[in-house]
Parts: sequence; C-alpha cells; structure tokens
Amino acid sequence: MPVAVGGDPEGAPPSRPRPVSGAAAEESGRGAHAPAGLLSPASSTGATPVAFVKPRPGAAMGLDFDDPEPSDDGSQPGKFVHPFSPWRRRAMVAVFASMMALLSADQNILAPNLTAAAQDLGLNPYEKDTYLGGYVMAAFFLIGAPASVLCGWLTDKVNRVHLLFAIVLIGQGPCLCTYFVRNFWQFMLLRMLTGVAVGGVFPLIFSLLGDLFPATRRAAMASIVQIAMGLGIGLGQLLSGIIGPATNWRVPFVLVAAPSLVLAVVMVATTKEPPRGAFEEALRHQYAEGIAYEETISWSKARVALRAPSNWVLVLQAVPGCLPWGVMQTYLNDYLSQEKGFPVQVATVILVLFGVGSAIGIIGGGALGQLVYNRRKEWMPVLAGLCVMGGIGPLYFLVNADLQRTGLPSALGMSALAGIVSSVAAPNLRAAMLNVNDPETRGVALALQSVTDDLGRGLGPIIVAAFIHSLGGRRNAFNLAAAGWIPAGVIILALALFIRRDEAAVQSRLAARSEAAAVLRRRTLSAGALAAVLEDGAFAGGHGKVQIEIELEPASHGGASGSSGGGSGGGGGGGGGGGGGGGGGGDGSSRGSSTDSGKGSSGGGMTPADSRTELLPHHQAPPALGKGARRGWLARLKSGGGG
Repeated sequence: MPVAVGGDPEGAPPSRPRPVSGAAAEESGRGAHAPAGLLSPASSTGATPVAFVKPRPGAAMGLDFDDPEPSDDGSQPGKFVHPFSPWRRRAMVAVFASMMALLSADQNILAPNLTAAAQDLGLNPYEKDTYLGGYVMAAFFLIGAPASVLCGWLTDKVNRVHLLFAIVLIGQGPCLCTYFVRNFWQFMLLRMLTGVAVGGVFPLIFSLLGDLFPATRRAAMASIVQIAMGLGIGLGQLLSGIIGPATNWRVPFVLVAAPSLVLAVVMVATTKEPPRGAFEEALRHQYAEGIAYEETISWSKARVALRAPSNWVLVLQAVPGCLPWGVMQTYLNDYLSQEKGFPVQVATVILVLFGVGSAIGIIGGGALGQLVYNRRKEWMPVLAGLCVMGGIGPLYFLVNADLQRTGLPSALGMSALAGIVSSVAAPNLRAAMLNVNDPETRGVALALQSVTDDLGRGLGPIIVAAFIHSLGGRRNAFNLAAAGWIPAGVIILALALFIRRDEAAVQSRLAARSEAAAVLRRRTLSAGALAAVLEDGAFAGGHGKVQIEIELEPASHGGASGSSGGGSGGGGGGGGGGGGGGGGGGDGSSRGSSTDSGKGSSGGGMTPADSRTELLPHHQAPPALGKGARRGWLARLKSGGGG
C-alpha cells in the first residue's frame, strides 16, 4: 500500500531524497524506515527494505523515480560509479595477490627438503613417501576442504576482509610454530592447521575480485592472482631449496609465515570490503540510484547454484585434474634429485622454471581467454580444455627421458612448457565460476571448486604413493597420474554447452530481484518520506498542498477494531480502512472526514487495487495538530494504521 507524497511549493524544483543503506541511516540517526504495516514483507519480494534521509524541516520535497543514471563525472546519464577508484581497486588486487603468493609459498615448501625432513624426524624411505609425501600433504589439503566450505558460506554473510584476516592468523600462526616441532605427529598437526589458510583463502579472494571488476575483466584480474599463486609456489620451493640445505629444513617455514602475518595486519588496516554485485549488468540501475545489493546466501539459493550444470563441470574437472599437480608439487622435486641425479638446488631450479612457465601461462591464458570470451563465450572453455590436455606431453618427458643425456636446458625448457600449457585454464575457470553464480552464492560455489581442488591435491599424493608401491616404482605411478589431465580436459570442454545459458540465468535472476527491490523502494520512499516530513513538522505554517494516496488491503483482526470505532477515530489504531482511525481522540475525527472516514468500518472488504487520493492544505496536515496528537498519528502510520 504505497503512500505517495508530493508537496513542492509552486515554482520550486523538486528535491529527490537521497537513499542510503539501513545501517548508515541508523548510524546517522536520520533514517526513516518504511511503515511496517504499509509494505509487504521483504521476504516476499526477495528485497531488503532501505532507509531514506529525512529532509530539512520546511524543505520542499518531491519524489521522482525516473531520473537518469548518473555518469562517471555526474554530469550526464551514464554508468554506475564504483565507490572505489580504479587505482584503489588495483591496490586491493595487489594486496590480495601478495597474500595469495605468501600463502601459496607454504604449500610445497617441504618438497625440496623432503629427504632431510624425513631423516630429522626418523623416517625411512618408505615412510618418507607415505607419511611426508602422502599423509602430511593429504592432511594439509583435506583440512582445507571443510575450511573452504565454511569460509565460502561466511563469505556471503560477513565482512570478507575481516574474515580473510582471521583465516590468515589461524593458518600462518601454526606455520610459524613449525620451527619448534620435534616429531612427525607434531609436524602433521601443524600442517593441518596451516591448511585452513590455504583452503579458506580461495573463495574469499576470488569473491572480492568479482565485486571489484566487471565480467569483461575478471579473467584478467583472476590471472593476476593466479600468477601470484604460481610464483608463490615456485619462490617458496626456491627459498626452501636454497635456505634449507644451508641452514635446516625448518627455517623456510618461518621466512614464509612471518611476512604473511605482517601483510595480514596491513591488509585489514588499509582495505575495505567492496559492495556486492557492484559490476553486475542487471544491478547497474539499482547501484546508480545509490541502493546497495544486500542479498545474502541461503539454502534455497545454494540449491539453485547446485542446479547449474556449469558449476558441476567446474567442480568435477578438478578431481582428475589435480593428480598431475600432486606429482609436480609433491614428488617431482625429490624425484629429479634422487632418480634423475640432479643436486637438490638444480632440481629446485627446474621446478622453479615450471612456476615461471605457470606465470606466463596464466598471464597469456588470462588475456587470451578474456579475448575469446568477449567474442564468443563458448570459445573460452574450448581453449582451457585443450590446453589442459596439452600439458601431458612435457610432463611425460620430465618423468621418462634421460635428462642427464638430453641435458639440463631440455629439462628447464620442458618444465617451463609444462607450466605454460597446463596453467592457461586456471584464470579462465575461476572467472567462469564468478560469471555463472549470483554475487551472494559465489563464495559457496568457489568453495566447492576449492574443495575438489583440495581433495585432488590431498588425495592425489596418497593415490600416487599407492601407485608407487603397486606399480613397482615412481615412474609408472607418475605416468598414470599424469593421464588425469585427459578426463579433466574433456570435462572442461563440456562447459561450452552450458556457460551461455547459465550466465543468462544469473542476469535474469538479478534483474528480477532488482525490479522487485525497485517496487519496494518506491513504496518505502513514499511512506518513509511522508513520515519524515510529518515528524519534522515540515508543513507547519506552509503553503501549497500535500497529496496523500493510500491503497487499502484487506484487514485482518484490525478491521473489527476499526469498525468498532465507527468513524470517530477511536478505532483508528487497528482499522484496516484507516480513514477514520487517523488521529486519536477528537483530532482523529477531523482527519477522518478528510479521507472519508466512514469507510473505516468497511476496510476489511477493500482490495489492494482500491485507493483514495485527497489534496489537503498544509495547515491541515497532521503536523499542525497538537504535539501529542501528531505523534499518535505518526505511530499509527508507521504501524500500518490509517491517516
């Protein structure tokens, strides 16, 4: 039942109320919320009621819902202006990328010193592969799976920057304490806790990226974070390979954890959370009006996300696709030094070249993937799937070739090529996950993708360890694991069948919610603005007229109360018809006459389409009543009574 108000003095231009978030209105003390009885519940439309700044006492006010969207400079209609400047958004990406690099450096920091750690902890060669290579890596990533799900759910409900800060503290504190372990089980427990940070960071950072840049730039921005991840893994291994033999295998953990904790403090002190859904096309008009998108995750929305075929493709491809990565990240460094005859430092350099190649593949793949996506969406998953399958060849060469005979340059070149080809898919698949999910479900969707990544990387080393013992050696096991990129690539190719439809479904849902929210805002603005004007006494002593339009809905038990009051105003507090129930006491009777109070008893029979409009002189408006009577009138207006 909207209450429309128009009260501009003749010749004065209308001034549009400025919409603000409910929280901001409450903080400023100037918010006038929509009368609860005059609006349908927010849950019925899927929108959230908003508050509006009240006008100055005596100020002219007019309501115009057809203003064009502001331009970037505010001079003419145009695009929504993001509250964060481009430079600030780029600085945020730099902070997030640095955090991702430091957290990723921790993932494979043990690999170059696997043998040294096993000897220090009293493990034999079999236990080295099974315990350090299998159980520890499995625990590291498997604990990250539930952490990712929990963080993904919280990502869509709480401040993401603060959540990221908490996750880093929980994860990197134990990493710092790794220096003091004395046995295998202490080490395993601390690695499990460190896995919390690695698992929880993915949905958080990529959800933030989705609200900092539009779909046409997300693959490029995701590539920056993916580059940071690849470089972090490579630099972590390089640091461990150089510092570990010179000191001991524990020192690299400290050198990685300490900067992570310092950066987390810098991040929480300098970074703010961006508005959700700010760059969604369907929400552009809503944000141009200054209204934030405030939808949050729910079970029903999570079920909608799970019904999208694209999400299943993006999640399932990670299961077989992570087996080769388990070989590269966990075993290959030790394999090159023990079976291929390279010193630990040289073997580490070979793996660093794989990280450098990954960075190149992510940069080029992100740019190329964005280019083909902008031309035709279906080409992006085709590019990603073919490149994933193309990574098998270079990996087979590193595992099977006689690298001492072919020479170090060939090993370095094939390692870099493997990194380039296999990493093209990463930024494109992350961007696709952002594009096929609503802003409030992206955290959960990214968490599910991260879960399968963690399961693959966690179970992968255990599976490979089982292959080693059942197939008679590392080479056969690594060859079998490398073949996991074939089904992964085929699954990614299937994304081309669904991506366009699922992206269109997202924009359709957002448009429907935005439209429902717009209807609710009109009702809220009308009733809230009227209440604000009346409460401030804006019409007292003024000139001109106020137009009050009230749509009546069927009354429930309140109708009887209104009826019992007749038309005198005594039953105004409960009357659904609202006319005679206006003012309270004698004043209510006078107001009832202005709005046909005789219909107060029949309000229960009115339909939502029934309405009345009256033009009242300013001096007759409720603020001209006694102070107590005016407050009573407002109380009934805000609770859904008549005016």
